[in-house]
Amino acid sequence: MTRQKAIEEKCRECIYDELDEGTWRMQVEQCQLTDCALYQYRPQSRSKVSTLADSVAVQPHYEPMLVQAGGSP
Repeated sequence: MTRQKAIEEKCRECIYDELDEGTWRMQVEQCQLTDCALYQYRPQSRSKVSTLADSVAVQPHYEPMLVQAGGSP
């Protein structure tokens, strides 16, 4: 079992109520137990998750190449 599958199973076990409205995933997305260790890792729709790539500028992690391919400095 993958780590994400284990998290999904734990969240589903914790909060899902088949008599309540929505699927187990919808109910987990609405979870408000912020003191839960798995809260930030709970399953969420990709359209609802803000990604770091969308909010932070990309910073280069290397030095620029000074030599062109096939040439000398």
